[in-house]
Amino acid sequence: MTTRFPHLWTGINLFAIAFCIFSSASPAAGQRGDSTDKLYRDAIEADTRGQTEQAIALYRQIIALHPAAVEPRSNLGVDLARVGLYDQAIAQYREALKWQPSNRMVRLNLAIAFYKEADYRRTAFELSSLYKEDPENPQVVNLLADCYLRLGRNKDVIRLLDPIYQKRPDDAAVQYVLGTALISDGQTRRGEIIIDRILRNGNSAEANLLIGAAQYAAGDYKQAATTLYDALKANPNLQGGWTIYGRALLGSGDNENAEAAFQRALQVDPNDFDANLHLGGMLRHDGDSNAAAPLLDRALRLRPESPAAQFQIGALNAARGQLEEARKQLEAVTKRWPNFLEAHVQLATLYARMNRAQDSERERKIVLALNEKSRREGPQPEP
Repeated sequence: MTTRFPHLWTGINLFAIAFCIFSSASPAAGQRGDSTDKLYRDAIEADTRGQTEQAIALYRQIIALHPAAVEPRSNLGVDLARVGLYDQAIAQYREALKWQPSNRMVRLNLAIAFYKEADYRRTAFELSSLYKEDPENPQVVNLLADCYLRLGRNKDVIRLLDPIYQKRPDDAAVQYVLGTALISDGQTRRGEIIIDRILRNGNSAEANLLIGAAQYAAGDYKQAATTLYDALKANPNLQGGWTIYGRALLGSGDNENAEAAFQRALQVDPNDFDANLHLGGMLRHDGDSNAAAPLLDRALRLRPESPAAQFQIGALNAARGQLEEARKQLEAVTKRWPNFLEAHVQLATLYARMNRAQDSERERKIVLALNEKSRREGPQPEP
């Protein structure tokens, strides 16, 4: 199996990631009767010819005869994943691991199946144990870093890739991913050092993407939008570029073009967390709850711990008239993140709608206090 390292912006895939499915292993000699051996040979040949459905049927026959046969079950999982039946593939891998819990190939295939389902938390969980056992495995490191970025775990990306960057500072894939994580984590100075190294090899769409991200992180939204536009003009298919471009446009007050940028981002990657979140939030704000709902639901599924996603779902339920559900969600957000200004604003309005004047007044005072703190100390970071 070979991989090409992807590049993300706060968990968004910027460079396409190509994971080749494990090739089927040859059957273990002497472990099956003649009829089973023939079924297995036929299944391998069907795989070789690209006749995946036939191979699946043959592997199922073998497993019916030999439920503890790990190789056929693993190969069946690979073929099920190949045709997009990831839930069934996951079930086969898990069953195989009951018989061989330490089988690394099956564990990595299980992680890849989770990744294909955009279940990045489970992917990262499976890969983290593989990484502990084999920290030099580039497939595991690459995919784990990808998942951490998608989950917004920038510090984990830095921890994972810093040692590799020290050994291989000219590794372009590591440069892009580590640079993105550093900028996303607010370590702009270190990110700029990596950008300078990238620029030594000539200007590129990817380099402009990182520069634009750094400008965005510094609050220079108009300049960021210009730089990112140049990157996308050079490479319109630059994954993740449309998302950060949309965010820069939002910061510049150009909502119409920002919405178009987020829509373009989702054409490239439907599991782009930021594009789902921001486009869904814009549609909710504009009163289009039906269009916003699937986007915000997907954002929350991608990052269940995201306060922004939790807030947007609460606000969406308020817009739908599901006041009690919205109250529970928004209260949970403000309890965990008490400085989340927008959540307090929503709660103040929601309490007023529910005729809870005292609670509404309390939230209004919190909003005034947070605004005053922002005036004195500058904008306060929200979670």
